This record gives sequence, C-alpha cells and structure tokens, in this order.
Amino acid sequence: MSAVRGGQKRRRSRLGQVTVEVLLVLPIFLLVVFSIMEIGHMAFWSIVLNHATYEVARLGSLTAGSNPGTSRAGAPSNVSGRMQGWMSQVIKDATITSQSVPTTFDRQAGRQNYDLEVTARYPVRLVFPLSNILFSSPMVCRQGPGNGRCYITAKIRMPVEQPLYK
Repeated sequence: MSAVRGGQKRRRSRLGQVTVEVLLVLPIFLLVVFSIMEIGHMAFWSIVLNHATYEVARLGSLTAGSNPGTSRAGAPSNVSGRMQGWMSQVIKDATITSQSVPTTFDRQAGRQNYDLEVTARYPVRLVFPLSNILFSSPMVCRQGPGNGRCYITAKIRMPVEQPLYK
C-alpha cells in the first residue's frame, strides 16, 4: 500500500512541474503567436493602402492634365481635394497629399511632362494587447507606447496624362 502512495506522490509532483512549465512558457508562446497575427494584420492594411493609393493616383493623373487650372509654369493643377474624396470612399481614415513633379521636356509637344506623386498615410489600429505594446513603441511606429495605432504610408508616382492637342 505504501508503494501505491509513493507513486501517487510522484505523479502529483510531475503534474505540478508541468503546470509550472506551462505557466512559464505560455505567455511567451502567446506573445509570439499574437505578434505574428499583428504583423499579418499590418501587412494586410499595407497592401490595401498601396492598392488604393495606386488607384487614386491613377485617377488623379488622368484628371490633373485635363484641368484648365495650372500651377507653376504650366504644371497640372493639384487635385488633392478630389483624390482625398476618392480615398475616403475606399479607406475612411487615410489622408492624401500630392504634388506635381517635373520630369522630361517633350520637344514634340513643346511642353514639360509631369508626374503626380501621391502619398497616403493610414493609422492602423493594433488589435492584440501584448503586441500592441510591443509594436507601438517609438522604434517601430514612431508614436508613444501603448497608443494602439501605427501609421503606414504608401507613395505612388504616376505620369500625368495630358491631351496632345488643345
């Protein structure tokens, strides 16, 4: 009978050892799993923002050259207001800035060519609590720790389509 009790004591001590090991390893394991999921979440929004910025820049480059208003030295007019409206239909909190960048001079048409450079910025809301603290540190997102947001940017450059004859 004493041999049976000795075996039960050993089993209980092993169960206690397993419980302690699980309690030590589980938080680290969950941090790794949730961090991988958070990186996937940020990658998803990065892809969405890049695609939306590309489409908005494409629409902006098509309409910038046909506008009668021009800025410096015949540059196409800035269509940031319209592009912001288009972007807010796709991604509500994203902000757009744009500028016309001169490229090459077209001797055939006798005018300067321009590219429309569009930069979009979006605050990604971090989802998981522990990875929220880890990823919202100043080194990663350049924001205060624990604020729950990380800003991602997308920059696209599109040639402005101008009519050949006016």
